[in-house]
Amino acid sequence: MDQAVTLAGGFQWNVAKISRGAVSLLLYEDFDVVAFPALLASFKVDLRSGKTSETDYSRRPNPPILHRKELLLPEDDPRRPRFAALTRTAEEHGLFAEPSRIGTRRQWLDLLSLKGLRIEGQALVPQGAESVAVARHKTAITRRDLSQPMQLAIAHGVLPSGNSVFDYGCGLGDDVAALSAAGFEAFGWDPHHMPEGPRRPADLVNLGFVLNVVEDRHERTETLRAAWSFARRAMVVAVMVMGKGDLANLRPYRDGHLTSRGTFQKYFGQQELRDFIQDELGEAPLALGSGVFAVFRDKDLEQEVLFRRRSRVISRPIGMRPPERERPRTRAPQIDLPERIRPELEILWAAMLRQGRPLDAEEFPGTLRERLKAVRISSGRATDLCLSDLFDQEELAVSAAGRREDLLVRFAMLMFPGAPRYATLARSLQRDVKTFFGSHAAALEEARRLMFSAGKPDSMREGVDAAISAGLGAMRDEETFRFAVPVLDRLPPVVRLRVLCGGLLRGGVEGADFVDMKVAAPRLTFIQCLDASSRLPVILEKTRIDLGRTSTNVDRPDGIALYLKGRYLPVDAPDREEQMKFDSKLLAAGIVTPDGKGPRIAELHEFLRKRRDAQPRAVGETPCIEDFTCAPGSATNNHE
Repeated sequence: MDQAVTLAGGFQWNVAKISRGAVSLLLYEDFDVVAFPALLASFKVDLRSGKTSETDYSRRPNPPILHRKELLLPEDDPRRPRFAALTRTAEEHGLFAEPSRIGTRRQWLDLLSLKGLRIEGQALVPQGAESVAVARHKTAITRRDLSQPMQLAIAHGVLPSGNSVFDYGCGLGDDVAALSAAGFEAFGWDPHHMPEGPRRPADLVNLGFVLNVVEDRHERTETLRAAWSFARRAMVVAVMVMGKGDLANLRPYRDGHLTSRGTFQKYFGQQELRDFIQDELGEAPLALGSGVFAVFRDKDLEQEVLFRRRSRVISRPIGMRPPERERPRTRAPQIDLPERIRPELEILWAAMLRQGRPLDAEEFPGTLRERLKAVRISSGRATDLCLSDLFDQEELAVSAAGRREDLLVRFAMLMFPGAPRYATLARSLQRDVKTFFGSHAAALEEARRLMFSAGKPDSMREGVDAAISAGLGAMRDEETFRFAVPVLDRLPPVVRLRVLCGGLLRGGVEGADFVDMKVAAPRLTFIQCLDASSRLPVILEKTRIDLGRTSTNVDRPDGIALYLKGRYLPVDAPDREEQMKFDSKLLAAGIVTPDGKGPRIAELHEFLRKRRDAQPRAVGETPCIEDFTCAPGSATNNHE
């Protein structure tokens, strides 16, 4: 190769072709400008004889054409996803079916014409199709806080302290700045705003709100794969979800919408995004939130996150202390050891509450280990102090019971088809198993009994009755239990297990607002609302799960309301009392039947308008159209 370059002298080239005994230096049209570059010139060197030959193709009417140009670029070249998407479109139209007949410009253009296609930039589009220049860079926004995907990654343990982060498509770089300020090794790249940013492997890759602004579906796939190639441990993918954007002023384009600013938005369904990630990467992703998924290379990390996201959240204020007792001032007060290291003990106690047990030394938070070392206190001594009467030991017992319950649900889920299986457990989970069950075999046996219970109507009825007694939901009809998703972690294990198994098929329970569960049959419906906080939510999407058949069906109803919401809220929900008053008005006005049946939103608005016009009402008498914060839909005769 070096010999050929030396012999070529000042010959300009951008592609080298190496064969046995010969090297050809080729000059093609600019890859960034031309979708299928034509050969302009070549310089061939015979390595055996040293003879050279130069050919000028620039004036030929029918020069050779280059296809699949992404294969000539390094794996980490940022242009590869765009070029590979072009190749996939060509393959989809059968353009490469006969490679021997597409090698020159004339042959290639004739084939495109025959297929009804034309070249537009780096894309193939149907002849006569609208020409649109999408301004992707305009979707970048300035953030005052860390983005939701990164907040969820930290909260769920996908991004532990000390891990590095590559923000792929970082926009203006605000997440990188925030993470760096928090002590993470964070760096980012963006094709428009930070094209010179580093592109190198990291523990976590953040692909946040990138796929939804890419108008080419093949390029979305290639972008997902390219970002995944940089992830050592995990990747977080976030997109805009259906129902979170106003489509009224947007223009349909391909599988999404164009905005007045010339940007593109694709709104994903939760199940759609999960299936897309799994189909393209071959890994089952975990939902962290609505439109936010994590996918893992590190299976130990995945286990930790799986357990954490299905565990009850223990909130405990730190720093609240009783008033100091007055002591004689005859001599300088001596501060006891527990009081001197009280802040460190409270940090350790909070960590013990999260685990439901004492921690091994290596499980201590890193900063806590350093602080205890500075005051010459061992981990064992600090643990003994936490297990003394300094703290409420009943609180730890409650935490332990909850942690054991969470572990039981977790192990039971491993037996469900489609759940990930592991040959070994993460070390922290091994300690949990030993503490709460004695052995792995005992944990699995108890989990197996729980899984069988989840399939028995009597056990499920008992669990549902317990949930209703605790004020965590209500029966919608004789066989259907409905509850609000935020109370999931408070439900009895047998109920929670069935819902989480359904979530495996749906792509997580995140994004759903309510769940309907058949008590006597393994069927569930996950309900996502346009605005679940409104008095009368409009149902955006319903995902029906049949666990017996492991089947999923997604329905997007038009203008159906979720009536009598107050019945299904937990008794301690702050807005439940006001919601119940609102529901009573609907019942008193005859708009809704006692079993929750009522008109579609459009019909309801029309009914209330006519009622108001016919007879002005006194304040508080019946609901009026201003009582509703939801947008009207089309009118038919359905209800929820």
